[in-house]
Parts: sequence; structure tokens; C-alpha cells
Amino acid sequence: MTQEPRVVTPRGAAEAREDYLETISDLIQSKGFASVSDIAEKMNVSKSSATSIIKKLDKEGYVIHERYRGLALTESGRNLAAKMKHYHETLKRLLVTLGIPEKIAQEDAERIEHGLHNRSLLRLRELVDYLEANPDVVQKLKSE
Repeated sequence: MTQEPRVVTPRGAAEAREDYLETISDLIQSKGFASVSDIAEKMNVSKSSATSIIKKLDKEGYVIHERYRGLALTESGRNLAAKMKHYHETLKRLLVTLGIPEKIAQEDAERIEHGLHNRSLLRLRELVDYLEANPDVVQKLKSE
């Protein structure tokens, strides 16, 4: 499965951290490893920018970075990456269920995922589950 480059517009340190961890996790899952070059390419940033963020993630305990050897996520890095991926997928599912084209839903989910509270995301997931289980409700929403 070929993945499109992430649409990334970091708005602050926390958002950048989350985007990088999600990208690293995706690369490890798809390729078995994550290199600085791959991260920079997928994030659409320079290698020096990616290296700088990766060093910060290492200091913060989210990744283990051995120069010239690659990256591994720590347990806290894996947990935060999984949480962000889950948030992203929930938002994307909601938007697609509401009739938004997948490409737009993907981009919008990336923009929205960082700004919502945990509780809001959990309720949105419940809404998505309900809408997917009740296509007649979705059809009614689309027709109004």
C-alpha cells in the first residue's frame, strides 16, 4: 500500500512531536525501519530539520536514535504515535462517512487531530461507530 506524503503544518512543538512520531511509526510498520532521510521525505522537510526534531524526541524519551543506525520508538513514543493515528483515523472515518472525498478527509483530519481534547475524540469515535452502523441516518443527513 503506497502512502501519500503527510500533509503537515506543525503549529507548535507538541504538534510537530505528534506528527513525527506518527510518521516514524508508519515507516517502521511499512518498511521495518525509519531513517532520517525517509522521515524528511515523508514530512516534506530538510534532513537537517528532521535530524533536529529527532534529537529532541530522543532527549524527551520518545525515540532511541543511534547515529547512522536508525531509529526505534520507545514505549511512550509508540503509545503517543498510536493515539495520534487513532485520532486521525477517527476523524477521517467521520468525514468520509459524511460524504467528504477521502483525499480531503485525509488532509482535514491531519489539521484537526491536534486541536481536540481526548474526551471530544472519544465522543466523535462513538458518533462514527453509530453512523457506520446506521447508514439510513447518514443517507438522511446527506439528503437534507
